[in-house]
Amino acid sequence: MVKILEQRVLYRQPRFHAAFPSILRFGDDRLLLAFRRARDGLWLIPEDRREGLDPLARMDHIDSRSHIALLELEPDGTPSSTEPELLPMDPEAADQDPSLLLLPDGQVFLSSFSWYPLPSDAAQHLAGRRPPGDEYSGCRFLFWGSHANLRGRQPHSWVYHHGFIPPDGGYGRSISPDGSKQLIGANRGSALWHGGEILLAVYGNTEEGAALFASADLGRHWQLRGIIAQDATAKLSYQEPALCRDEQGDLIAFLRTGGGGGRLASCRSSDGRHWSEPVLHQLIGHPFHPLPLADGRLLLTYGYRSQPFGIRARLLDRPSANPDDFPEIILRADGTCPDLGYPWAVQLADGRVLVCYYLTDSSGIRHIAGSWLELD
Repeated sequence: MVKILEQRVLYRQPRFHAAFPSILRFGDDRLLLAFRRARDGLWLIPEDRREGLDPLARMDHIDSRSHIALLELEPDGTPSSTEPELLPMDPEAADQDPSLLLLPDGQVFLSSFSWYPLPSDAAQHLAGRRPPGDEYSGCRFLFWGSHANLRGRQPHSWVYHHGFIPPDGGYGRSISPDGSKQLIGANRGSALWHGGEILLAVYGNTEEGAALFASADLGRHWQLRGIIAQDATAKLSYQEPALCRDEQGDLIAFLRTGGGGGRLASCRSSDGRHWSEPVLHQLIGHPFHPLPLADGRLLLTYGYRSQPFGIRARLLDRPSANPDDFPEIILRADGTCPDLGYPWAVQLADGRVLVCYYLTDSSGIRHIAGSWLELD
C-alpha cells in the first residue's frame, strides 16, 4: 500500500522554466536535487497583453541559455536554500536533463546532454532542430552529445565538467567537417556504480538504439560495453534508458519507446554486453524511473501525459517482476496539461520516499514539485 503524505513545490521561479529533475541522498542523509532550468520570457509580458498566448501550450524544452541548477535539501526534503548552484556553463552549447549518481567516495557524478544553438542563416545548411511549437524562432539547435561531470560533496567543488563522451565501438558519429566534434547519443535516466565502474546508458536515433557505456576512471574515459536495445526495422526507438540492479545483481534497463506510444520496454543483462530482447509492456510513461527500496521491492514512477495528466507509479515486489502484474498507483492527477513528468525518486533515511517531478501550473510556470510517500 502506498500512502501519499504530502505534495508541495520544491522550486518555482516565474522567470525560469524548471524541468527534468534528478535527486540523490548523501551519506549524511541530506539530499541533492538537480534540474534543467531555462529562460521563460512570459514574465516580461503584462497580463493585459497576453491575448492569444496560451501559456499551457508553450514548450520551452530547448533554449540557448538552458543550464543545470542544483539545490541541497534537508534530510526530510525541505530545500536548504532558494538560490541554486549552477553547473558551470559550456561556452558553446546549452545543457539539458541532468542525471545524478552518488559514488562510493561521496563524490557526485552528473551526466547530461547538450544542444548547440544555430543562427537561422546557418541552420538552413544543417539539420538543426526547431523548438517544438515555435514557428517564429530565429534559432535552431544541433544535437551536441552527452557529457560527464564530477563534483565533490560541497557545492561548487567541480573536479571537471562538460567532458563530452566520444564514440566507441562503432556507436556515435562525427558532426564536423574536420572530425573534431564527435558525439554519442543523449542520456536521461539513472546510471549505476557496478564492479568499480560507472555504467551509463545512452540513446541515439532509431537506427542506433540504446547502448551501455562504462568508465573505470570516474567518467574521464568511456568504452562501449554493449547495445541495450535496437529495432532492426527502424520503426521503434528506445529512449531514456534508466538502469537498476535486480535481486540477483543483474542489470535491468527500463526504456521509453518512440513509435510504441510511449510504452515501457525492459531489457536484462548479466554482464552489460549481451542483453535480452526488449519486452514491450502495457504501461505508458514519460519516462520511467526505477527506485530499488531497502526492503527489496522496486518503485517504478513515471509521468502520465494523457488525461487526467499527472504522475503515476507501480510498486513491484522485486526488481525483476513484470510491471504489468502490479496495479497502477495515481500519485497526482491534477496536471493542467501534458507538459509534466520526468519523475525521479529517492528513499529518505526514515523509510519514506520522495518523488520529484516537474509540473505546469495554471499560469503556465513549469516548476519542480514533490510527493512524499509512505510504503507499507
